[in-house]
Amino acid sequence: MKILAIDTSCDDTSVAVVEKKNNQIRTISNIVSSQIKIHAPYGGVYPMLAKREHQRNLVPVCKKALQNAKLLNLKLKTKNEKPQVKIKKLRIILKRDELLLKNTEKFLLKHEKPKVGAIAITNGPGLEPCLWQGVNFAKALAFWWDLPIIPVNHIKAHLSANWLSPISGNHKSEILNTKRAQFPAVGLVASGGHTELIYMPKTGQYKLIGSTRDDAAGECFDKTARILGLPYPGGPAIAALAAKKESGIKNQELLNSKGITESEANGSWRIELPRPMLHSKDFDFSFSGLKTAVLYNFKGNNKTAWAKEIQQAIIDVLIHKTLKAAEKFNAKSIIAGGGVMANKELRKQFKNKIKSTKLRSTFHVPRYRLCLDNAAMVGACALLDKPKAIAWPASNASGQPAVDTAFLAGVANAGWQKIKVNGNLKI
Repeated sequence: MKILAIDTSCDDTSVAVVEKKNNQIRTISNIVSSQIKIHAPYGGVYPMLAKREHQRNLVPVCKKALQNAKLLNLKLKTKNEKPQVKIKKLRIILKRDELLLKNTEKFLLKHEKPKVGAIAITNGPGLEPCLWQGVNFAKALAFWWDLPIIPVNHIKAHLSANWLSPISGNHKSEILNTKRAQFPAVGLVASGGHTELIYMPKTGQYKLIGSTRDDAAGECFDKTARILGLPYPGGPAIAALAAKKESGIKNQELLNSKGITESEANGSWRIELPRPMLHSKDFDFSFSGLKTAVLYNFKGNNKTAWAKEIQQAIIDVLIHKTLKAAEKFNAKSIIAGGGVMANKELRKQFKNKIKSTKLRSTFHVPRYRLCLDNAAMVGACALLDKPKAIAWPASNASGQPAVDTAFLAGVANAGWQKIKVNGNLKI
């Protein structure tokens, strides 16, 4: 069964087409429209600007995703009048989103229904103004095309990204076996808005065992980068600076006259930042103290050394807590996801640390681009984790669209009109 997946949880607008066949997941297309340049002047995501851009981008991104999947077809010209009743209902669904309504109405009247069996949509957690754009768009498509909607938890989707692979030039992806990660497993999601540890006894089962009590790891990267005068997003900026070698100083006599020693000039003095809650008895995180330590102690010099220490402090906490959880729960696999996991140094140290311990856990992390927000992971989550409730419009005789009957077996109809967003949705 093919699924059209949508994600607008933060500042990226993404639509994808994924397929489950013979118990395997295939990514057919995965389009992401980034808003980094728009939010960079603010040093972070400005929710109402992000909402506006989602309204502008959703239809073009959806068209591109369907086109890449070879599922976009123009309607044949007929003498039939416009379906005024359906248009009226569509305008009610998108009544608060004028620009999105205009684009969606034009798109639906011009194109045929694609050959997909359902629509997967992120309904939380995330920024609520952004989430609503995706949810309302999904409702409009589901109503017009008579398709079921599968609400997806964004945190679960990040973990599901491990079952996806990149798309080749001819839009046919590699196919990955969903059994490659063994259970029980411990999942780590580290992103700009979340830092959570999840116990996964088997596929589709999740239990939150630890989360941040204040700032998320990605948020700490962004805020400390801003203190250092680095651009947004802070994670890649700090990682790039930390990878550079510290420059040497040639004119030592001039520096000595100013009371600066050689070791200070070369940046070889030791910067020690805290590793908050590193040895606490639970699996919770805290990064606000690290941010505050940088704020109070950074004096504007040797940014490279500071970037290295900030990055290493965050890495130390994430790895230590995760391996501690893996040991307690006898995890056969450690499954990671989220934007912070795109950090090359973090990935390298994670693998090396696991090899140096007695843990028998295998380490799984998505490819770099799939660590970031994308709709393919939302579709994968919908296909991997059979939903407890699925929502569809009851416009045909059976009340259910003609989709995979095995997939829908025993699944309750939640009513697509009742789907809500929850910015603080728990796993």
